[in-house]
Amino acid sequence: MKNKKRKTTQEKITIIKEARDNGWVETARKHDISYPTLQSWKLRFESGGETALSGKLDISSGELKKLMRENQKLKELVAEKELEIRIKDELLKKRSYCR
Repeated sequence: MKNKKRKTTQEKITIIKEARDNGWVETARKHDISYPTLQSWKLRFESGGETALSGKLDISSGELKKLMRENQKLKELVAEKELEIRIKDELLKKRSYCR
C-alpha cells in the first residue's frame, strides 16, 4: 500500500457507497485500502453514521466532567492500593529479617 494518507470522513462515506455499487474487494483495491479496513468503516457507518466514521466523540460537557471525576477517583484508588502493597511488602521484609 503506497498511499498512507488518512481519508476524510466524507471520503470514507463516498468509498463505502462506491463499494456497495461496485463490490467491496474491487473498491478496496482501487483506493489502496485493505478489505478489513473498508469493512470496519462500513460497520461503523451503519451503526453510528457519519460521527462514528469521524473518530470524534459525541459527548456532552456534563458527561465529560462525570467521566473525568470518575477517572480521578479511580486514579486515587489505584494510588491507595499501591501504597497498601508497598506497606505490606515493607512489613514482610522486616518480618523476614527478624527471623
